[in-house]
Amino acid sequence: MKLQVSVCAGVMAAAMSFPVWAEQPAAEVAQAPAVEVSQPVSARDVHIPFSISLLPGISANGFESGRVVNNLSVGVLATHAGRVDGIAMAMVGNWVDRELRGVQWAMGANYAGQVQGTQMAVGVNVAGGSLKGWQTAVGVNVAAGEMVGAQFAVGVNVAAGKSWGMQAATGLNIAEELRGVQFSSGLNIASNLRGAQFSLLNVGGDVSGAQVGLVNVGQKVKGLQLGLINVAGEADSSIGLLSFVGNGQRHVQAWGSEMAMTNVALKLGGRHMHTLFTVGLRPEREGRHRLWSAGLGLGGHIPVGPFFVDVDALAHSLHTGGFVEPTGHLLAQLRLVAGWQPYRHFALFGGLTANTLVSFVDEELQGVDRFGLGAVYDSERVRVQTWPGLIAGIQI
Repeated sequence: MKLQVSVCAGVMAAAMSFPVWAEQPAAEVAQAPAVEVSQPVSARDVHIPFSISLLPGISANGFESGRVVNNLSVGVLATHAGRVDGIAMAMVGNWVDRELRGVQWAMGANYAGQVQGTQMAVGVNVAGGSLKGWQTAVGVNVAAGEMVGAQFAVGVNVAAGKSWGMQAATGLNIAEELRGVQFSSGLNIASNLRGAQFSLLNVGGDVSGAQVGLVNVGQKVKGLQLGLINVAGEADSSIGLLSFVGNGQRHVQAWGSEMAMTNVALKLGGRHMHTLFTVGLRPEREGRHRLWSAGLGLGGHIPVGPFFVDVDALAHSLHTGGFVEPTGHLLAQLRLVAGWQPYRHFALFGGLTANTLVSFVDEELQGVDRFGLGAVYDSERVRVQTWPGLIAGIQI
C-alpha cells in the first residue's frame, strides 16, 4: 500500500511540476520500525533546478518549499525556497530560509538567512545570518549577523553584528562593529569602528581611524577628527573650527609682540592639534593709528612633561579704523613657541615669529615693520613686507 501511494505521488508530482521526494529502498521500508506520531521525522532537501511560482505554496516547489533547493527561482509575485544555489527573481519579494549562494532580485524585498553573493532590491534587503558579498537597495539593507563585503542603499544600511567592508548610503549607515568605511550624505553611526567615516554627521564610540564630516562625535578616537565641529571624550587630533575634547586643549592665551599689540586667543583642540581664535589691539598713539586684529589659526602641540612646543600658522586681518570696517591689510604669521606648564591651568610661553604683511591700500601701518626687512614687493596696488618677530605670554 505504501509503495503504491509513493509511486502515485511521484507520477502526480512529475506531471504537475511538483517536487518528487526521495524514497528509501523497499527493503528498508519493509524493515523500518513504526514511527510514533510524537517523534519528529527528519526532512531531506529536494533539488529542483528550476521553479516558477505565483506565491509561496502556489509554485513548482509545492507547499513544502522550505525543503527545496533551487538553481533558478522565478516568481510573478514572490518566491520561497529552503536554499538557492543560483538566482531568485520576483516582482515583490524573495524568501530563502537557510542560505543563498548567488543573486536575489526583487522590486520589493529580499530575505535570506545566510547570503554568499548579492541581494538587490528597490525596497528592502535582509540577511539574517552572514552576508559575504553585497546588498543593494533603494530602501533599507540589514545584515543582522556578520557582513563581509559592502552595503549600498539610498535609504538606510544596518549591520547589527561584526562587519568588514563598506557601507554607503544617501541617508543613514548603522554598524555595531565595522572594519572598513562608512559613506553617507546624512548620518553614520558605528559603536566600534576601525576605518573611516565620511558624512555630514558622524557618530562613533571607539574609533580607530578617521572621522571626516561637518560634525564629528566620538567617545575614544585614536586618529583624526576633521570637521567644522568635533566632539570627543578622548582624541589624538581634532581639526575643526570648534573642537571639544575631554583630554584635549581648552585654554586662553594672552601675549605681546614686537608690534606693540596685546593679543588674546582661545585655544581648542585635541592632544596634538588645536585651533586658535585671536583678537588684538594696539592703542592709538602719536604718529600711529589704532590697530585692531582678528585672526584664525591652526597649530600642532607637542607635550614633553611640564614643557611643550607649539607650531602655529595664523592669518590676521588688520583694521586701522573700527573693528567691523573693511580692511586692506592681511598678516600671515608662522610662530614657534616653547612653554613651561608648572600647573594644569597656568603656563608661560615665548618664541619666534615669521611675519608677512600684504597691503592692498595706500595707507601704511606705521610701526608694523619696526624690526622688518622692508618692502620685498611694492606696486601701485599691493605692498608686501616681511620681518621676524618675538612673542611672550601666558596660558591659562
